[in-house]
Amino acid sequence: MRRFPLPRPAAFHPSLLAPALWAWSAMVAVGGCGSKVDAGETNAEYGDGDGDGGSSSGSSGGGGSASNSGTGSSASTTVGTSAGTSMSTTDDTAADTMSFIGQPDDGNVEAMCDPGLQDCPKGQKCTSFVSTPGGRTVDSTHCVDVSGDHVFGEECTRVEGDDDCAAGFFCMTDVSGHTGMGICLEFCVVNQPCENGGECFPFNDGALPLCEVTCDPLVQDCTPGQGCYAAFNNFVCAVPGAPDGMGGDGDPCATIQGCSPGLICRTGTNGCVSDSGCCTPVCDLADDQCTDPAEDCIQALDDPPPNLQGVGYCGVPA
Repeated sequence: MRRFPLPRPAAFHPSLLAPALWAWSAMVAVGGCGSKVDAGETNAEYGDGDGDGGSSSGSSGGGGSASNSGTGSSASTTVGTSAGTSMSTTDDTAADTMSFIGQPDDGNVEAMCDPGLQDCPKGQKCTSFVSTPGGRTVDSTHCVDVSGDHVFGEECTRVEGDDDCAAGFFCMTDVSGHTGMGICLEFCVVNQPCENGGECFPFNDGALPLCEVTCDPLVQDCTPGQGCYAAFNNFVCAVPGAPDGMGGDGDPCATIQGCSPGLICRTGTNGCVSDSGCCTPVCDLADDQCTDPAEDCIQALDDPPPNLQGVGYCGVPA
């Protein structure tokens, strides 16, 4: 049985995603913040905080034991970053990975296969699925018979535990665990190039390693219909995934794409009573536009890349 280290906290070209994208579950929280992020799913989900690699249009990226629903069996592996790559994050960044799952004492999650390596028997593919009863986002992986041939950027249909994307792709709907129409995104191996562009992020504690396109939340430079959301000390494009009537300033959230574009899911905001966080505006550290007198513009990421060092969110100073 192989084991891959489980990372604590996974871009389809935005231009491809626009035509058929839906609405986007969680991943890199900020200092003093709780878990606010989803996907796919660059996705945590509502009430189930998970890093979902939410269906971004470029490429994108917890739970119990996976069960093999395919016709063969494959060696059990531990969900983590593909190829055994481990990514570490601070407690503050745990939110933007937003993947809450029960982990074994050794910090690993049992799964049937590795979606980045596609190590299932011939005729099958490795895909992510919801192993936890009632779960809203995928939290493990298993081998299933290949039932479709849709590839990156193409429309697809997701059913419980499976989809009609070809091996190596995941059908992302508004939330990774939801069924219905979506877009095929590329599974990937962390720290290895994404064939269709973007960067590989191990969403949902490694159960959903997807390629995602990065972006600037102050500019909101994603394809129309998408938002720029925090994930793994970066920001990625994803379709908004807040429930109807939610996602506004002050509304509770539990996934990275659980807020409207221009807002970010964070704890430590004025009046927020949700343990998973509330939606709050992103802001420019050089020009604090926060309107609540109790809040200041606080740096949004613990260790941001140079181009995102000026990005903040409106929150109560520590």
